[in-house]
Amino acid sequence: METAPEVDSPPSRSWTDHTTGATKLTIKNCSGKRVQLVWLSYDGTEQVYNVLDNGQEAQQDTYSTHVWELRDEDGVCIIQYAGPSARMHLMQTGVNIVGKPAEAPAAVDAAAAEPSNYQD
Repeated sequence: METAPEVDSPPSRSWTDHTTGATKLTIKNCSGKRVQLVWLSYDGTEQVYNVLDNGQEAQQDTYSTHVWELRDEDGVCIIQYAGPSARMHLMQTGVNIVGKPAEAPAAVDAAAAEPSNYQD
């Protein structure tokens, strides 16, 4: 049985490379609960950037490769996000994200693809 390759944990510094472009997150909390906006840094540390009461809205400047979590009062992750500028609307029924979608990679025609050099 083949094993999965080892992955750096925490991720390497390139995970949060600032050359990926500045973005902005806008969060509107209509969840009925207090939520925390938490940044997960490249070295695995967590930093609370904001606490939003129900009805509050906040904006956060960031970068497209930075990973953010919204957590409820008990510290349970509601959503984790990294990507282009977006507006997140937290509701009691879930999260609605509106923003510029990331550019999708081109489809690959498996029949026309070059053979892999992968070896066991």
